[in-house]
Amino acid sequence: MRTVLIEDSTPQAIQLLNYIGTLPFVTVVEKNKKSFMQAAKECNAIPVKEFFDEVRRQINEHYDSHA
Repeated sequence: MRTVLIEDSTPQAIQLLNYIGTLPFVTVVEKNKKSFMQAAKECNAIPVKEFFDEVRRQINEHYDSHA
């Protein structure tokens, strides 16, 4: 068994995928691309501002308690 990855970002790649899909001994598996928002939601991402606000809060807390 061989695995070939083809990104279909050009007309030639789409043409090749269409041809390969017609061959009886080939299985084409398409990966569903996730949108940025879907991927961010799945990994519990937070906005940059929220991240830096939390970092600043922790830094201030650390220096306040160790001053």
